[in-house]
Amino acid sequence: MHRFKQLGAILLVLWFCALPVQAQAWRAAAEQRIEQYRKGPLRVQVRDPEGRPVPNAQVHVRMTRHAFGFGTAVSFGLVVGSGYNPTYRAKLEDLTGDGRTFNMATPENELKWPAWESEWPISNRRKIDVINWLRAKGYSIRGHNLLWPDWQWMPSDIEQNRNNPQYIYDRVRNHIAALAGHRDIRGKLRDWDVLNEPAHLTALRDVFNGWGSYERGEDFYVDVFRWAKAADSTARLYINEYNIINNYANEQPTRNYYKWIIARLISKGAPIEGIGIQGHISAPLPSMSEVKAALDEMAVFGLPLAITEYDVTGVSEEVEANFMRDFLTMVFSHPAVESFVMWGFWSGAHWRDNAPLFRADWSLKPSGQVFLDLVFRRWWTDTTGVTGPDGSWSVRGFLGDYVVEVQVGEVSVTKSLRLESPQDTTTLEVVVSSVKVGEKPTEDVLRVQGFGPDPFVEGTALRYWLGRPADVELAVYDVLGRQVYAVQKHRVAGWHTEWVEASHWPAGLYLYRLQAGDLLHTGRMVKIQ
Repeated sequence: MHRFKQLGAILLVLWFCALPVQAQAWRAAAEQRIEQYRKGPLRVQVRDPEGRPVPNAQVHVRMTRHAFGFGTAVSFGLVVGSGYNPTYRAKLEDLTGDGRTFNMATPENELKWPAWESEWPISNRRKIDVINWLRAKGYSIRGHNLLWPDWQWMPSDIEQNRNNPQYIYDRVRNHIAALAGHRDIRGKLRDWDVLNEPAHLTALRDVFNGWGSYERGEDFYVDVFRWAKAADSTARLYINEYNIINNYANEQPTRNYYKWIIARLISKGAPIEGIGIQGHISAPLPSMSEVKAALDEMAVFGLPLAITEYDVTGVSEEVEANFMRDFLTMVFSHPAVESFVMWGFWSGAHWRDNAPLFRADWSLKPSGQVFLDLVFRRWWTDTTGVTGPDGSWSVRGFLGDYVVEVQVGEVSVTKSLRLESPQDTTTLEVVVSSVKVGEKPTEDVLRVQGFGPDPFVEGTALRYWLGRPADVELAVYDVLGRQVYAVQKHRVAGWHTEWVEASHWPAGLYLYRLQAGDLLHTGRMVKIQ
């Protein structure tokens, strides 16, 4: 018996010792996938005007935006209107303190059916202004959602007509056409969550079961997706569901039904173009092997996957941070996943009062530090090199948008590019003109696209390009010469967008003055009622 106890103790020690090895195994595999799927080869070729290679040119490759989506749900009422919170809006503009921020945003409530029809928490006109503002800041927008098929998430008249399928059919069709096809919404959203939580919510499924040509109630959703595609052919159409990853072992029936719904809708011609996995996680937290298994299950359709609503509850901040590190590493490494959107980033405006990044007093949580470290440091490319005898220099960088600066003596050339292939080499050709010492290549230092929209109603954005870092001043004047807007900032090289909030301005003609260093651009814009 004593020997058996000794053997048991030895086996237990060996099992515990193996845990770090097992953890290291999944992490090593994930890091290998990140290198394979999230990075790509970039070659910068420098030549002179005669086409000869330029050796010993200094090359600076600086990433400006991830190709992978890293985003958050946004409460529009904190960006504009009576609930305006300057810190909240400032974080959306500059999350890192050096001008970098999220690249995706989901309106938290503002585009849901009752919120759109009742125009809360702000008017629909102001919602569109926030969408325009976010897009001007470089955000892609995920629409959420066109149909949430439960009585409590639809206008009250839908339930009142629960025995009238034709009424509900027409209401849903008209709503989708009115919202997704709205002249100021259509074409501006990258994705739409067309159908939300169909594996859990059965109200409309039961209404349409056996009605008309529908063999099953779920067949109604085929038309829902078709209506969405007709309303906005540019947006990618997603289905979205919860409890796909959380509590993995007990949620196989949910995953099975979700996959069955997706397969049936696709087989009947529904234009489903992406699969949403909400990512509301609570204790007990799933292991990374379970997370990967769930992602693998949902990837069988060959459609992109999106983590759409991430947050964690029921654990300490330290555990939350460790899970953020592991979970984000796993989803970023998975080739089917294309985005990760948390359901709010500040606990002061969060449905569970426990947002992933900031506490209510705006102090950074450990999980927030993990997010910043991974997304903007570890998974970020900002490096320099020198061209060889053939005038080229190569690097493998994370996929996304870049600014590339080439310096030869006192001559500097700056170009932008998008690195999007993890296999094929992206080659940037740079021609260094024979500029004399002290001469400034001003043709590429300041380029101004102008304000848009113009004319505008409540706000508009100025987009411009800087060829090198500069102190920038933007001032706007009315026709009497009175200054109505001014901002001064130091800007790095690359494209920039300055949003001008003008809801309080009277309608009329305005003049603007943009100065970058010693370069000046002036123009005009018009506000209408």
